[in-house]
Amino acid sequence: MGNYPIIIEKNPASEDLRFLMQKLHEYNVSQTGLEGDLISLFLKDCEQQIIGGLHGWTAFNYLHIDVLWLREDLRRRGYGRRLMQVAEEEALKRGCRYAQLDRFSFQALGFYEKLGYRIFGELGDVAGGHKWYFLKKDLC
Repeated sequence: MGNYPIIIEKNPASEDLRFLMQKLHEYNVSQTGLEGDLISLFLKDCEQQIIGGLHGWTAFNYLHIDVLWLREDLRRRGYGRRLMQVAEEEALKRGCRYAQLDRFSFQALGFYEKLGYRIFGELGDVAGGHKWYFLKKDLC
């Protein structure tokens, strides 16, 4: 093994993170021959301020949702459901057959289950006794 130092960075530069993600992407493409794409949806107010949104990626027949967030006063008004529907519709256009996400037990698990997501794995004793759930949905 080389004598390279390992450096822990609490606030890495965004270009360094992009570099790592790009290199992983290149490796994945070299192994599968398949490209992936980011998917980002935003909900904005009349002043173009972000008040909600969804971010993830599509690849390998999957939509992976990293983030779904809505401003507190907009929750339970149908916006989250609509963001999920639009993302799933776009994923289908991109050839995805499944959707996958992971959430903690304090992050509206019931909301995702109502949308047809099913738990396929979980980790316990996370963040002070919470659970970390892994969910999947068939889009077809």
